[in-house]
Amino acid sequence: KWRSYSSPSGFTTGAEYYTDIIKNYDETPHLSVYHIGVSRGSADDRYFNHVTRRFKLVYVLEGSGWFNGIHVKSGQGFLMRKDHVNSMSADIRAPWKFIYVSFSGSLAEDVLSRAGFPEEDAIFDLTDTERIRELCYDAVYSTHAERVTDLYLLSLLFELLSYGTGARSVAKPISAKQSSDMNPHVLKAVAFMSKNYRSQITVNDIAAAAHISEKYMRELFKKETGRSMQAYLTDMRLSAAKTLLSNSKYNISEVANLSGFPEYRNFVRVFKERYGITPTEYRTGKGE
Repeated sequence: KWRSYSSPSGFTTGAEYYTDIIKNYDETPHLSVYHIGVSRGSADDRYFNHVTRRFKLVYVLEGSGWFNGIHVKSGQGFLMRKDHVNSMSADIRAPWKFIYVSFSGSLAEDVLSRAGFPEEDAIFDLTDTERIRELCYDAVYSTHAERVTDLYLLSLLFELLSYGTGARSVAKPISAKQSSDMNPHVLKAVAFMSKNYRSQITVNDIAAAAHISEKYMRELFKKETGRSMQAYLTDMRLSAAKTLLSNSKYNISEVANLSGFPEYRNFVRVFKERYGITPTEYRTGKGE
């Protein structure tokens, strides 16, 4: 029931992306491991707004990268929760190599709760990186009969869960599950912002795209997301700026323009207010 293969299949990226994967085709409804993979990519390795259809634990072995706008280093990991929209990108200065395990089932939420993980996507420190490497390399690269048994797979998952400490939530705009129940006007507004955040769009432009009045759009968006449209748009632009700062060679002024901030000084001010450091400090790692 297992199959080994390499990618780049399934990733929307023009960069070289290598993954050695073991895939389980015999999932059980209660709790089962689906993928175990060892991945390494180039500085251009990234994907955005990807819906994770299963829970996914990622352990960074070497280098570093970005998970939903947060820098994750070697010796750290993160949890992607089922049906959430996520973004990942390798750090241009030190592209990462990581191990991941995806799993699903009706007991998954309870298992994560008992392991101390919050009810959102999370990042955490690793207590034994070498043991994690050993466990997953054994599953991916060593051929032995027990690796196709449920007991082996579940024991692997439980042990891996025990190596994450101090898991903390990662703030996210909207999950796939939330968006399925969201007002269609708000979904249209979010889609319009995602497509046009680089331009100088106004709240009136967003409301027009959703085919409702500006006043009603403001009230509806705040009610559905808990944030104003302007705050949501600013977060979207700042997230894009962080990705460009860590994954491109554009200068700060160019990053500002490409992220929807036509005024350089305003970009620096807003960035520092949000993150406590300037874009230059962020790029050079001085804020870490």
